[in-house]
Amino acid sequence: MRLISLLLIISCSLNQSKAQNEAPKNLGSSVNSSYQETKPVISPDGNTLFFARQNYPDNYDGANDPQDIYRSQKTNGNWSLARNIGEPLNDKYPNGVSSVTPDGNTMLILNAYNEYGDVLDGASISHRRGGRWQYPEMINIQEFYNLNEYIDYYLANNERTLLLAIETEESYGDQDLYISFRIDERNWSKPVNLGRQINSSSPEFSPFLAADNKTLFFASYGHNGYGDADIFYSKRLDDSWQNWSKPENLGTDVNSSEFEAYYTIDAAGENAYFVTTKGSVANSKDIYQMTLPYKFRPDPVLLLRGVVVDLINNEKLEAEIEFVNTSNYEKNEDVISNTENGFSHILEEGVLYQYLPVKRGYIGILQYQDLTKLDEYLEKDQQLGMVPIAVNSEIPVHHITFVTNADIFRFDAYYELDRFASILQSNSKMQIEIVGHTSQFPLEAENERLSYNRAKAVAEYFEQKGIHPDRLKIKGAGEKNAFTSIAGVALKNGIKLEDRIAIKIISMNWKKPKPKDTDGDGIIDTEDDCITLAGVAENNGCPEITKETKEVLKEALEGIEFELASDVIRETSLPILDKVVTVMQENPDYNLKISGHTDDQGNDDANLLLSHKRAQATKKYLMDKGIAILRLDAVGYGEMQPVESNDTAEGRAKNRRVEFDIVFD
Repeated sequence: MRLISLLLIISCSLNQSKAQNEAPKNLGSSVNSSYQETKPVISPDGNTLFFARQNYPDNYDGANDPQDIYRSQKTNGNWSLARNIGEPLNDKYPNGVSSVTPDGNTMLILNAYNEYGDVLDGASISHRRGGRWQYPEMINIQEFYNLNEYIDYYLANNERTLLLAIETEESYGDQDLYISFRIDERNWSKPVNLGRQINSSSPEFSPFLAADNKTLFFASYGHNGYGDADIFYSKRLDDSWQNWSKPENLGTDVNSSEFEAYYTIDAAGENAYFVTTKGSVANSKDIYQMTLPYKFRPDPVLLLRGVVVDLINNEKLEAEIEFVNTSNYEKNEDVISNTENGFSHILEEGVLYQYLPVKRGYIGILQYQDLTKLDEYLEKDQQLGMVPIAVNSEIPVHHITFVTNADIFRFDAYYELDRFASILQSNSKMQIEIVGHTSQFPLEAENERLSYNRAKAVAEYFEQKGIHPDRLKIKGAGEKNAFTSIAGVALKNGIKLEDRIAIKIISMNWKKPKPKDTDGDGIIDTEDDCITLAGVAENNGCPEITKETKEVLKEALEGIEFELASDVIRETSLPILDKVVTVMQENPDYNLKISGHTDDQGNDDANLLLSHKRAQATKKYLMDKGIAILRLDAVGYGEMQPVESNDTAEGRAKNRRVEFDIVFD
């Protein structure tokens, strides 16, 4: 067994070495001719090759046309006969493709096209719509100029970085490589030289940045080549774009004493294409293909392809897809998915991405891709779901996350909580039902209770964000409804399909309910201290207390006296208490709170007890006169609530009192 394993390892190593050492192959007569083929650009998926052909009879202006764009398609490993891409990309001027985006729908074109059909120095962007390339639109590069007769561009796959091969006053000699960054859709920053590590005193040109956004291939007449232009490799070491590994010649498998340039590779980093005069047809420039050596391969990436679909009717939608790097919540790129070709986008390794489709009138389903441990190139096809903003639409939300077996939000729940709070704020007439789903507990009843409490927690969060509680209905479904979807769902690690919140739109015509006024007194319940008794605003919605009643209570406050250090009511105070009895008999809605108070003389505990006994004695007198016990409450506060200073005899006298307050249920 050990011998077999060893033989297998040796065999695999030999096969791998053989693949690595295969000589570059001419793409043959489908692509190459006796004329000059140059500037190849391979699509990220490796299936479409764009290139330029010079002074060819089938060019736009015939053999006198300096250069046109051609296209060849790979099918079952074979390249189709190259065809002229036609107008509006080709005209009588030198035309060429600098780069194409991963979705194949955007192309960077040589020359600055203008509305009059002329071209200037610069570059333009063309978009493919309805299967046709649109007239290119010139991009604006700040402070752009070029002192050289030649120029090259390369638009990175993220569409935010533009490489240029130009000559300026800051160049180290002839063409140098420069970097420019996108400001907005049409405007780019001033080009910055990549520095002496990349640029030499000889021309550097034909830059190509791999899908990892780090690995650079370029051609140079310097850097110790084999004679003519050679192709070199370098790796970006930080985000300054000035710190690069020492350029390395790709070696004799690629380079020779003749011309080699315009290196381009697919997103997988496996197949490379380049131009050489070595072994070409009729000593022209031809395009060759080779397997990229492992030492020169870029970091792995994920090529994500797919379509956006309506989860209600399964129809394809045109939508924008927002990709976000969760390490800093910086937008990676907005990608357009159309109904014809869907979308294609490259995601770099080492990052946890979140992404979702965005379209007016729809709600997208949030997705995640964890590429923090990506160690090989991957391709993935995915349907991204959207739900229309309409009655009965239900949106599954897996990333409002909770602590296991609890209704407490995890730290990563707030992106979705805030997104849906914003949706509710933007749709002020939307009313929803929040349904919790979980299967974390073994018992169904426990899952129902937990799912309800989680739905309630979501509703309470929305209320904190200003959403009216009447717009939020809650329900706990427990484990009853299994999750199903016509579109894929890419969840963050550790999240289960069955643990989710569902948000169902139950109305798009919600009206704020009129404030409730239970007793019909014109004072809404939230401002009414007596919601079942009609009252007046002056008494906070409770019945009005007459002037006569207030005078009786004032007299009782000032006139009720007790024997010294005792809870025995003096005979002289009884007529005053009888007036209080009359008030209670004539007003059956009244309840009475009796509060006993003392001054600060003597022991605190003794004062508290005495005040309580005096309040109870007063209560007993009223009960003896027929006032129901449930209408009376007696409390002693001792010396804790003085109304005057205890430093004077007059103040202490006022603090020794029994207060009577009318209250209502």
